Amino acid sequence: MNKVNQNQLRHRLEIIDQRRRHFEWKSNQPGRLKRHEVWRHTYLARPYLVGAPEDRVAKRFRDIFMNAMEIGPDGKLLPVPFSETDEHMQVFTHMLEEYGVRVGRDLPTDLIASARKPIFKYFEHGGPIGITMFEGYKAPTTPIIVKYGERKYLEPMLHTGKIRLANARLYNNANFLDSIRDDETSRTFFIPTYKERLEGKSSITFQGHEIEFGDDDIVLPLVFDDYYLFSTCEHIHYRMPTDFGSDAAIVIRNPHLFKQRLIAAFLARFPNWIPMEGKVIYYDPYRDYKKFKVPEMAKHFGYAYQKEVRVAFRPQHKVSTSLEPLFLSIGPMTDYADLVPSLSS
Repeated sequence: MNKVNQNQLRHRLEIIDQRRRHFEWKSNQPGRLKRHEVWRHTYLARPYLVGAPEDRVAKRFRDIFMNAMEIGPDGKLLPVPFSETDEHMQVFTHMLEEYGVRVGRDLPTDLIASARKPIFKYFEHGGPIGITMFEGYKAPTTPIIVKYGERKYLEPMLHTGKIRLANARLYNNANFLDSIRDDETSRTFFIPTYKERLEGKSSITFQGHEIEFGDDDIVLPLVFDDYYLFSTCEHIHYRMPTDFGSDAAIVIRNPHLFKQRLIAAFLARFPNWIPMEGKVIYYDPYRDYKKFKVPEMAKHFGYAYQKEVRVAFRPQHKVSTSLEPLFLSIGPMTDYADLVPSLSS
């Protein structure tokens, strides 16, 4: 982990200050700042990454790169449209400014290569398998949720309603695919310390506790107890079959009914647990300190492209034993869900 020393900080902040004053001067000239220039100035006014170690900044770039692209119905890569969100392009522009300060030129070629590498997996066998999977399927125009997985598990789930519910800690498994593996019982934040480090400080006192940060930003993990969750996606996304190693999907045409039955089945066995359901909130660990209140329903923004909808269950009181996956029965789903691809396709 290549950390940033005080001299590097001072040099970088001098460059940042020059860049910031340039855009402030330009904003007072005839015409308006272009959108990307406004984003650049926003970062230069608060350069939250300037003191972050190299590997953390590089990982952030890769996460943003993965989220800024989408696979369209024609199987081609497309930028996420601004009509959906411009957040990815905002933080991508922030990265351009940060790397401009760090390397003084274009983005490093090895960084771009490492960011592009995961994209290639969607085209290893020609077109994305998600395109082939949903070929000929007419998606409902009403709200849906989609469960991706292997047909050998999804087919009995559709016909019998037998559902496997995993505990969150299960996902922190080194054998899982990168798109599945995650530490689901902690949420980590980073608090910039470049101002303190310029003053020669290596720690701060917070609520009576001394927090050491040395030549790094403050790393603040929010750790919480294990819980159960069931994950789906809010739309048909052509990247997901590749990401999840799936050969099938269940398109649930009545999400409300499905979630209602799942919650009812769980509470029938565990009446003292608290159910939660809805879209996952994706947070930026350097910028979104107050974006969510329920950690079980939040994830790092690196996973935002998955657009997850989950049902989760938290115990009201601390559980004395370790949680293990369990099975629930919610009854046949054939009246309100489709298996894709169908047996006839």
